[in-house]
Amino acid sequence: MAVPPGHRLRHQLQQDRLWLHTLERYLGWPVLQRGLALHFARSRFGHPAPDDFFRAVNDAAGRDLTWYFDEVYRGSHEFDYGVERLASDPVRTLGFVEEPRGGLRKAPEAGASGPIAYRTTVVVRRHGEAWFPVEVETRFEDGSAVRERWEGHERWRAFTYERPVRARAAVVDPDRVLLLDVRPANNSASLAPAAPAAARKWSLAWLVWLQDLLLTYGFFV
Repeated sequence: MAVPPGHRLRHQLQQDRLWLHTLERYLGWPVLQRGLALHFARSRFGHPAPDDFFRAVNDAAGRDLTWYFDEVYRGSHEFDYGVERLASDPVRTLGFVEEPRGGLRKAPEAGASGPIAYRTTVVVRRHGEAWFPVEVETRFEDGSAVRERWEGHERWRAFTYERPVRARAAVVDPDRVLLLDVRPANNSASLAPAAPAAARKWSLAWLVWLQDLLLTYGFFV
């Protein structure tokens, strides 16, 4: 079944808005604003083409963003980053352990009882063919967090930490810079138990059902 031209146009306009907003979040509004102003100044007496806009943004940013325009304008690949694995297991460590707030502390002696550290492993994956630099944030139970920058070229990347506390969650692109990600639902993983959230969900559903039942009963009685 053929897609109506109007639908194709609306879809294209939506995609254009998304990649422009992604560019704004990546560069910052002041840089993109300079690029827009430069493009207008250069093209107001001519017939501008998309490449003219791309050159103006490159000049305003002071760097070559051809890789980005190749992905969003000249290509048709999808962006899709996700957290594939999150684990935080107790280990026995000799030597020094990384502190949550920075720095190192000496680990207890080998004979000490109980775990003295947790080894956290975060594996992130690029599921789509398109690539984009993203940040990966690992959050720990004491409220601290670590951010790593991943250029996104590789198919996957692993980050490992040894800390006195367990990890709580991991998130790819925590600031939602990449608005073109087709599956934002897989951008995070959590080690927190899901049972309390599920219990709240079903309790609320049951209360709504009970309320509807009582209202229906009251109407007929």
